[in-house]
Amino acid sequence: MRSLQLILGLASLLAPIQAKDVFAHYLVGTVDPSTDHAQQDVSQALAMGFKGFAMNVGQPTQPWARTTIQSLFDAASGTDFQLFFSMDIYGDGTLSDFTQLVSDFLTHDNYYKAGPSSQPFLSTYSAGSHSSSDWSSFLSTLPTQTYFVPDFDNTDGYYTDSASWFSTWGSLVSGLFSWETAWPAQSDAPSNVSTASDQFVMQGTQANQKTYMISLSSLQYKHLPDQNTHYYRVGEVNLPQRMTEILALSPAPDFVEVVTWNDAGEGHYISNNLWEEGIPQEILDYANAADWPHAGWQPLITSFIGAFGAGKDASAMAPPEGSNAVGTMWYRAILKDAACAADPLGKPGGWQAAEDAVNWAVVVAAGQEGYQVRVTSGGTELQTVPVSAGLNYGATPGMKTGAQKVELLDGSGNAVMTANSQRDVAADSDGICNFNYQVAGMA
Repeated sequence: MRSLQLILGLASLLAPIQAKDVFAHYLVGTVDPSTDHAQQDVSQALAMGFKGFAMNVGQPTQPWARTTIQSLFDAASGTDFQLFFSMDIYGDGTLSDFTQLVSDFLTHDNYYKAGPSSQPFLSTYSAGSHSSSDWSSFLSTLPTQTYFVPDFDNTDGYYTDSASWFSTWGSLVSGLFSWETAWPAQSDAPSNVSTASDQFVMQGTQANQKTYMISLSSLQYKHLPDQNTHYYRVGEVNLPQRMTEILALSPAPDFVEVVTWNDAGEGHYISNNLWEEGIPQEILDYANAADWPHAGWQPLITSFIGAFGAGKDASAMAPPEGSNAVGTMWYRAILKDAACAADPLGKPGGWQAAEDAVNWAVVVAAGQEGYQVRVTSGGTELQTVPVSAGLNYGATPGMKTGAQKVELLDGSGNAVMTANSQRDVAADSDGICNFNYQVAGMA
């Protein structure tokens, strides 16, 4: 009996940690320390159910980066909100540039820790061009051993040869994070997101007693004239579809990272606010919280966080306590076939994969019956469909120019919640050919 207990004890130490924590990827830019902007970000994310922020740092030697990070830690102090670094190797490929900044915050009370030894959690965006020995040398410069869960999905064999990959990199990592699997591959045709690549990587992490952090996101959209960059990556119902797939995984991932809290430049922000002191005007022209709001996605994500933490699938997702339902509508404010002659960059790469659809998702509480969703576009009713307890979603085709509306109807056909468009859909653009989304929560 004693030897059996010893074996079980050792197995528990080797087994991956089922933390079930959900983080938001936070792009570290300039946050004015004389404002309450960091406090607002932390408070809003905490209210949504996030465990913390994965702080993406691409310029670690800049004084404003340290100031913003300090403001975030100050805002989190005294709460259960946690923070950890995500080293952006595309932003700064010199590993030693990160050493001092990372070292200075690893022991903070609000720095997230994981694993049997409660080690500081550390992640990355990319491995860059560095070898495993480069990373080993860097990690050895830190004052304490970290729980290293990098995004190394740009390395050879990551998605194709697990055995070879772990023989090269396995001793470095405590777990893995895959950024690119949050969306379908960029394409000129409509396609659906899939967890197939995640499952391949997870087979390797499980076989090697490592953890896995999976990514969740809405879309990617960039319009950057100074980089001659304009692209769109689906989009449509990617967010609720990815939620459904993640919650169906068995065994489940250990962590989820939502991409992102505030990356306006890539269009996948969910924050109530995008602080203009840290965002270039060319980005604010196509992505800002006032004209292109995305906070309407937040109730869906809160429902997802609850289900993930409880080990439930999407059919058991529930609205916040006291609510019968929550819902969201999102759409592009320009038709797919717009000429976009006024935009110097033209139409975005990948525009062919877009659909002229009104997208929606509704989470209905258990025991609530008889609800329907009605979708109206340009004054024309496109669809009325029944919805049931848990997560329901759809991309209703046939979107028309003009106002958009999604309603939740009760059993008597009365609208009990409505999402109304802030911006009408246009047939063409007289400026930026903006494939960013308008997102409206139901109220």
